[in-house]
Amino acid sequence: MKTRSLISSTLLLSTGAFFAVSAQATILTFDLDPAVGNYGDIPGAYGDNVNAASDAVGSYSMGNGYTPNVTTEYRTWQISTDTVAYNHLDFWDFNYGDLANVAFSVTSADHFAEITLVPEPGWAIRLNSFDLAGYFKVDHPDSQVRIVDGDSKSTLIDYSPVTVLGAGSSYSTFTPNLTYSGAISIRFGYNDWNIGIDNINFDQVTAVPEPETYAMLLAGLGLLGFMARRKTQNA
Repeated sequence: MKTRSLISSTLLLSTGAFFAVSAQATILTFDLDPAVGNYGDIPGAYGDNVNAASDAVGSYSMGNGYTPNVTTEYRTWQISTDTVAYNHLDFWDFNYGDLANVAFSVTSADHFAEITLVPEPGWAIRLNSFDLAGYFKVDHPDSQVRIVDGDSKSTLIDYSPVTVLGAGSSYSTFTPNLTYSGAISIRFGYNDWNIGIDNINFDQVTAVPEPETYAMLLAGLGLLGFMARRKTQNA
């Protein structure tokens, strides 16, 4: 009986690890505190380990909860050399369509912007949505927008070419609804710093179990099956 209870407990723990999901979400609004002026640097710590509506660098909107196990990285890349030109993005307060307080590339020609969400071990990222708009309240056709692996930079989703709205009070909303087990990056504004990003909505979710978890589950199922057969034979 004790052996059977131990096997059952192992099976339950395995299935619990397999099905466990703990979804929480944060929305980056780039509402900074203390405020920075236009062309000011987005603080590197903005969006790191969010567990409240505000912290020492700014405020956030709450989606499904908060993301205390995720950090953020901001970069401006040079296209021709495929290297990081600046380890930050710049801030602007208005005139990107109807968006207020956006992040954008530090410089224009031969550069693009990147925001990377980095989960701690045991967690994955679900990128729900984000908004882009064009400055000075105009549409930007033939834009390039991509979701890439945060480490290898391989493309996961490519929206290019796409018209990023901005005329009047318009803006474009992208809804990748992508769950990824590693770091994930949004790349935008290729050769065009007049595209700004806002309202990045993302979750942290329990990571997919490691192979040893599946092995434990299969072993538990096998042992239970063996015990069931023995019980039938002894009946």
